[in-house]
Amino acid sequence: MNLQLRQYDLRDIDAVCEAVLESKRELAPWMPWCHENYGRHDASEWVESRPGAWERKEAWSHLIVEEEDQLLGTCGLHRIDSLNRVAELGYWVRTSRAGQGIATEASRQLVDWAFREQDLHRIEIIISTENHASLRVAEKLGAQREGIVRSRLLLHGRRHDCVMFAIVR
Repeated sequence: MNLQLRQYDLRDIDAVCEAVLESKRELAPWMPWCHENYGRHDASEWVESRPGAWERKEAWSHLIVEEEDQLLGTCGLHRIDSLNRVAELGYWVRTSRAGQGIATEASRQLVDWAFREQDLHRIEIIISTENHASLRVAEKLGAQREGIVRSRLLLHGRRHDCVMFAIVR
């Protein structure tokens, strides 16, 4: 598998929208931005906001692509705390390519980049205890399970306990 991570570009709007719509059933329970009426406007707003978020060091968002630039999913670091050199990792892979180790490999590349190029010391992954696919990715990535964070996420009006994972340099 030859995955590449790259920054968003305006030419990605339609591909992002297509991947989200294909994967809406799997994403919606865990990603509040993936709502019932998600469409091109939402994808456009997101893609257009990424360069500014990158420059302000609010989020380092990446597309996961194959050699022919087919969009497989996304992974990124957000809630960047420059003082403590900590960030939170998030990821998703389009439904047609799920279960192939893509999120794990892309996350591994991103973590390596963050430690090497951004001098981060700790990367956290916070996952609902009910999101079994995402939990498997964190485990395969080698992240250490640090414990349960009670009532950490509010998803669709319901509170979720989460598992806190971390990778420390």
